[in-house]
Amino acid sequence: MKFQKLTIHNIASIEDAVIDFEAQPLADSEVFLITGKTGAGKSTILDAICLALYADTPRLYSTKMQGVTMDAEKEVKIDDPRQLMRRNTTEAFVSLTFIGSNGVSYEATWAVARAYKKVSGSIKGKTWELKNLETEVTLTKDSEIKNEMRAAVGLDFNQFCRTTMLAQGEFTRFLNSKDDEKAEILEKITGVDVYSKIGAKVYELTDHKKKEWEDAKRIVEGTRTLTDEEIAEKQEALSVLDNQYKEIKAGSDKDITKRDWLSKDGELTKDLNDAAEALRIANEVVQSEDFKQKEQNIKDWNTTIDARLWMTEVKKASSTLEAQKKALSELSDTYSVLLGGQKYAENEVGKIEAEIKQIDAFISAEADKFSVYENAQTIVGHLNTINEGREAIKKSQTDIESENKKLTEEFTPVFEKAKEDAKNAKDAFEKEEAEVKVKEDAVTALNLPELREKRDAAKELLGKITTAKERIETLTSAKTQHEATRKNLAEQKLALDEKIEKSASMDAPIHDAKIKMDVRKEDLDKQSDTVNKFASTLRTKLQVGDICPVCRQEIKSALPQEEELAALVGDLKIAYEEAEKEHKKLVDAKVKLDAEIKTESKSYERDGKAFDEDKSVANAELKALEGCKACGIEKLDSTTLSTLSSLEESTSKALSELNTQIKDGEAQETEVKKSHKTLETKRKNVETLAAKVPEAEKTMAECKGRISTAEVLVSSKKTEVENAMQKASVLIAGEWQIDWKESPKEFATVLTASAQIYNSKVQKKQTLAGNLETAKANVDNVQNVLETILSAMPSWNDNESGDLVKVENLLTKANTLNTSVATALSKLKTADESLNVNQTNLNVFHTEHPELNMERLEVLNVYTSNDISRENESQKTAREAVVAKKTLFDNAEKLIAEHQTKKPELTEDDTLDSLNERIEVIEKQLVEIGEKKGAINQELKTDKENKERLGALIKEVDEKKAVYQKWSRLNQLIGNSTGSTFRKIAQSYVLTSLIHSANSYMKTLTDRYTLKVTPGTFVISLEDAYQGFVSRAASTISGGESFLVSLSLALALSDIGQQLQVDTLFIDEGFGTLSGEPLQKAVETLRSLHTKAGRHVGIISHVEELQERIPVQIQVNQEGNNSSSKIKIIP
Repeated sequence: MKFQKLTIHNIASIEDAVIDFEAQPLADSEVFLITGKTGAGKSTILDAICLALYADTPRLYSTKMQGVTMDAEKEVKIDDPRQLMRRNTTEAFVSLTFIGSNGVSYEATWAVARAYKKVSGSIKGKTWELKNLETEVTLTKDSEIKNEMRAAVGLDFNQFCRTTMLAQGEFTRFLNSKDDEKAEILEKITGVDVYSKIGAKVYELTDHKKKEWEDAKRIVEGTRTLTDEEIAEKQEALSVLDNQYKEIKAGSDKDITKRDWLSKDGELTKDLNDAAEALRIANEVVQSEDFKQKEQNIKDWNTTIDARLWMTEVKKASSTLEAQKKALSELSDTYSVLLGGQKYAENEVGKIEAEIKQIDAFISAEADKFSVYENAQTIVGHLNTINEGREAIKKSQTDIESENKKLTEEFTPVFEKAKEDAKNAKDAFEKEEAEVKVKEDAVTALNLPELREKRDAAKELLGKITTAKERIETLTSAKTQHEATRKNLAEQKLALDEKIEKSASMDAPIHDAKIKMDVRKEDLDKQSDTVNKFASTLRTKLQVGDICPVCRQEIKSALPQEEELAALVGDLKIAYEEAEKEHKKLVDAKVKLDAEIKTESKSYERDGKAFDEDKSVANAELKALEGCKACGIEKLDSTTLSTLSSLEESTSKALSELNTQIKDGEAQETEVKKSHKTLETKRKNVETLAAKVPEAEKTMAECKGRISTAEVLVSSKKTEVENAMQKASVLIAGEWQIDWKESPKEFATVLTASAQIYNSKVQKKQTLAGNLETAKANVDNVQNVLETILSAMPSWNDNESGDLVKVENLLTKANTLNTSVATALSKLKTADESLNVNQTNLNVFHTEHPELNMERLEVLNVYTSNDISRENESQKTAREAVVAKKTLFDNAEKLIAEHQTKKPELTEDDTLDSLNERIEVIEKQLVEIGEKKGAINQELKTDKENKERLGALIKEVDEKKAVYQKWSRLNQLIGNSTGSTFRKIAQSYVLTSLIHSANSYMKTLTDRYTLKVTPGTFVISLEDAYQGFVSRAASTISGGESFLVSLSLALALSDIGQQLQVDTLFIDEGFGTLSGEPLQKAVETLRSLHTKAGRHVGIISHVEELQERIPVQIQVNQEGNNSSSKIKIIP
């Protein structure tokens, strides 16, 4: 995986930063330094990378703090990465472009913002995206991004942090920890926890298999079977119970037959009696007087259908005649009311005519002012013009006096002063401008740009000289390391050959031990079989004096007990176990040795291949020559370093002189810049004062303009007033109490009121004229309708008229009365005709059916057709019931006769109660016998099933015991509840490989120390070449030694999984414990990683000596007291 570009915005203390890993100087740097003050934000760079790739950070992931904080009244967890957004900002993001381990280019982005883009807004959820820059596909779901990251990076978050960001603390704690803690830490660092899981799983399965075996054994022990004697006894008991059951059952069947006959006889007798009673009741119903009366009602109702209809129509016609006569009487009263209303309407016509005469008299009296009222609106307009003109003239004359005073006393003096101030300021500016020009020419003569170019060239040359000298030192170190590696490979090969030879020599002893173990196992099995299968079984059947079937000898004494028999195989068992233990010991030793050979062979092959492919010396020599050529030295020999030093000295001297000249020139340049600022201030003052002159002049002009405008307005208004007075004098006629020329406003008010009165009178006359015409027409129409009514009802001619009051809608009500009268007369005629026809028909019916008089018709008319239908159905049902009950009675007599033919022999004591008592006693006896038989049968069935199942259960117990014993042996070797046993075994071999790799790095750092580990243990020691190769515990090393050990272990760890490695390794180590040559060697070792594997190394430190030795730096600088930091990359 290769980093390309990292962009940071408002993350922790960093406000904005861009780090381009593919741009110079980072692209070609083997080692670069991330430096800055404590708290400036050096670790924020690593946080930003992890945020983009995993949406998490090492510092928050490893925090042990719990709880929440409040953010805009919203709870946010302490370990939430959104907490990294800078305070008092509205958004934050980080973006990383990189090439994945799969060769695909990606851009990963993590962002967070506040609601409404306000600082006070609540913090929103994170946005996490991964874009494939080749397919332009963007993933936004966390699960999709994590899956793609596994393919792109090849590491999860923990693995990435352990292999890409190395911290000293883990290894220091590792060296000083106990064995269990070492295994746990090593497991955490390597990310391989499968051994702990296997060990714990073995323990868990062993316990499970033991429980399965014990459960099966308990089932066998709890299974009971019957003896042959017990089975025979139970079968005999069953036979006895069967005979008892048959005897009792035979006597019971006769009593049951008698009981059933007697019970059936009682039921049939009851059914016969019930049927007779039901037949009697049915006959009584059809023969009753009520039944016959209802039958006659139905007949009469059907006969009188037409007669009852005629009777109803006669009643209806009589009622209509009475109602219409009453209605005509009420309409007669209405007619009288309408007569009074008609007279009232005629009187109202006279009143309207009188009011019109009064209005005509008023209009005649005002005839001389008709034209004035007609033109009142125009006249009022002229009068308003006169009044408003006179007021405007008065106001304008006052304004003219005020503006003339301002012009003389205020605006003219201000204008004169502004002209004088502008001239004085311009003269002072031109004088100082000439002085600044002299200073500027002096600075230009120094030619500062050229001096700065020379200084930059000198700095660049010094940088190249430093790089060239460092590369020459790197070349020397690479040659030394190359030779050391060659010697180390030779030592590895020698040690590996010795172990291979030793392993081969162990085959014969293992083979012999295996044969010995198999022979003793065979002897043990044979002896155990003999004892277990024959002697132990036959012992119970042999007595003193019998012939033994094994040895064919006479038994002369009591046979041995179980314990004595087991002792016969004890010695053989001990011998077998010793042989098994010896064989296991040899096999374990060879397995362990072969594992070491395999591990060391791979290490030797890897190191040998790396040595053969190592081009570090050639690359270092090429880079050193390139560095020298950049300084103007074309060849690399023994004099090159002294030549570079001389060049460095002369260049430094020239740089010092240039710095002095530039410093003096920059001081003069600063003075010129200050003069320019002063000059600019004065120039702006000149412009400001100059701008005031036209402003003052403009103010004067505006004042004069207002005076001129007012004078024009006075002249104009005078003309308007004169014209209005001429026009008004033409229109105003008649005598008025007010002089309109002196008081135009008051005259306009009076004129307006008088005109409104006059016009309202005229308008009212027009309205009254229309009302009069309508009223006359209405009176005539009503009169016509009343005459029509009277022609239909001539008897109303003598009616007196009602009160003279107004009747609303008189004509409508008259028309309504006319219609009502016509309708009532029509209904009277129709009802009279209907009464005559229906009464005639009814009289004829009574003549034909005298018995069905009016009273009978009234009674029958109460019934509806539904009532008659129900009565018909009820009578039909009653007759059918008589037939049905007769049939039931006949059937009951027949059944009794048949039942008597089946009568059993009965005694006097054979009653239903006595028979039921006897049967109940017998049934209880039979139930008891059945329960006893069921219990015995169930016992025999269970015994049979147990015997069939017991063999399989015993076999299952043996199988589960064998399985448990296998797991128990494995558990004794590698299992326990936490899995720590197998973890310690496995991680001890991992530790051996890790220490071996760490030593290859240790040799490049110092020739004094070598790490050792006792095979199969976690005991780490440090071998000191300066003290006669004496070994001491690694936990006793000093701070500087601790750093060398930690760095070696860290670099060895970074070799794990190289196919998944990131091209940049970040080390947060304690370089402060090193100085001088050890520090130089540490840096050179880190540089060699780039030569060997193409990896860049970023060191996080604020050690000053590192800043001098590592020219390429990412500086994180805090800005004053501000909480933000800026990032600067320097070569």
